Amino acid sequence: MTIGTTAAHTYPDPTTITPTSDHRYARSHHPSGAGQRYGRSAPFTGCDSLPGVNAGASSQETGELAAPVRLSYDGGHLRIHNRQHFRDLSWLAAEWVVSDEESGRRTAPAALPHVPPGGSAVVEPPAEFGADHGGGGEAWLTLRVTTAGVEPWAGPGTEVCTPQVRLRERPSADVPVPLPASSGPAVDVDAEGRLVHPLMTAPPVLSLWRAPTDNDHLGGVARRWQELGLDRLVRKPLSAESRAGRVTVLAAYATAAGTVEHQQVFSLLPDGGLLIEETAVLPEALTDVARVGTVFETVEGLDRMEWYGQGPWETYPDRAAGGAVGHHSARVDALFTPYLRPQESGGRYGVRGFSLRSDADAGLSVRLDAPWQVSVTHYRAADLASASHHDELVPLPHCVVHIDAAHRGLGTASCGPDTLPRYRVGSGVHRWAWVLRVL
Repeated sequence: MTIGTTAAHTYPDPTTITPTSDHRYARSHHPSGAGQRYGRSAPFTGCDSLPGVNAGASSQETGELAAPVRLSYDGGHLRIHNRQHFRDLSWLAAEWVVSDEESGRRTAPAALPHVPPGGSAVVEPPAEFGADHGGGGEAWLTLRVTTAGVEPWAGPGTEVCTPQVRLRERPSADVPVPLPASSGPAVDVDAEGRLVHPLMTAPPVLSLWRAPTDNDHLGGVARRWQELGLDRLVRKPLSAESRAGRVTVLAAYATAAGTVEHQQVFSLLPDGGLLIEETAVLPEALTDVARVGTVFETVEGLDRMEWYGQGPWETYPDRAAGGAVGHHSARVDALFTPYLRPQESGGRYGVRGFSLRSDADAGLSVRLDAPWQVSVTHYRAADLASASHHDELVPLPHCVVHIDAAHRGLGTASCGPDTLPRYRVGSGVHRWAWVLRVL
């Protein structure tokens, strides 16, 4: 099973990674309710391997990879695995959490069986959830594991790990059917074929670049992106075909490695939503770009984000094992990760859908056709790239939203190998679709 597939590359599902060592770190309770890595007040951050100012997603990643408990599910049997070498599970407590894309989140008590070190046991799914798991959308079962009592390194109730398995796949026919092209109102676009929408201050356009991380700089790929001109793309409209209820727009973006063609098809839906289907064709010479996706900017005041996907911490294609799939929420300011130097940060991997709301609960929602990389921030990529220190940044009053069908992994070039080939973004055809609705 894969998450996030395009014609050019396939990302592995991080939930299938099997750790082989005992757990060494745990999460302590945190006012946000999310938790942070226990006992690491001055951790090393994941993107640049330099001392950071927050707990960092890398510590969550380390903890989950070294988790003492894992789950497996073959569609009929749910099995719990003890990955420890010396201890059974008696020092742990747990609860079940089911996250259904449509019906939300539910919890139930969990009784851990006796499982010797290195062993496993079949357990019954929680009866409270029922055979249908409470809804019709994609559903994940998580075992939230905590300390049962006092340990030398943590008090009772400290979160240790959150292994999970997928109970139900997302329905295959997930892209809604638009209105017939001969009926319905017209889609509003400007003279250059760019979408006009009341909740957007900048329309959705193609994005191939990110604010380089320290790994990008030290690995040399940041300089190559600049030489290719990915940081200063200019959109050239080629054609726009409009029929009632649907507009097809073709645009070109010139790079030093050839021209990228970008097609957008805007279609009105019967419920008033807008289906946006996009295709980007990267020439053969244009390889290892930062991202392939859409960027747009919202109106002011949409400062609360809710999403279904991996979280709650920052996750990227090659650093996502520590992010459980579920329903998450945060203020947009809290999504940003303040690494030592401003750079790409705060992305969430494997997002199926999200909403941005004001304090009055008005806003927009986006449903994605597949799990993609999503970033919502108050900074443009160029703002982050041009700043050396955080006090140079001036947050925008609105949100900058990236939806990426492909996103380059972070790698470890500042202290080791660059991003592995399977996490790089190749040339060829990339397709993605999303539905925009007003709340």
